[in-house]
Amino acid sequence: MRPFPLKHVCLGWHDAGTYNKNIEEWPLRGGANGNLRFEIELKQTLSSQSSFSGLVNALKLLQPIKDKYSGVTYADLFQLASATAMEEAGGPKFPMKYGRVDVSEPEQCPEEGRLPGK
Repeated sequence: MRPFPLKHVCLGWHDAGTYNKNIEEWPLRGGANGNLRFEIELKQTLSSQSSFSGLVNALKLLQPIKDKYSGVTYADLFQLASATAMEEAGGPKFPMKYGRVDVSEPEQCPEEGRLPGK
């Protein structure tokens, strides 16, 4: 897999990877909610997964798209970028569903340590 797609795959994974099916209340249950755009969440992710420091660059590459299409949520954009990167790298085409809701502030992000093991 080329480095460019890997950044975006990691971005989608880290945004969605905190999902906990045992928590019913949103946004506490985590999942794909656009939380990686907040500095505190990004720092936590980078400190626990230092090999994924390309997330900052992935975010920078996606920001102009978000600026142009402000009606698209970060959560949908991160998942679309991840799926597109996998497809561009020769992987399968993923059917996409849109309508994810972004958390609106850093305090709504899942607590640190929710991503599965290192």
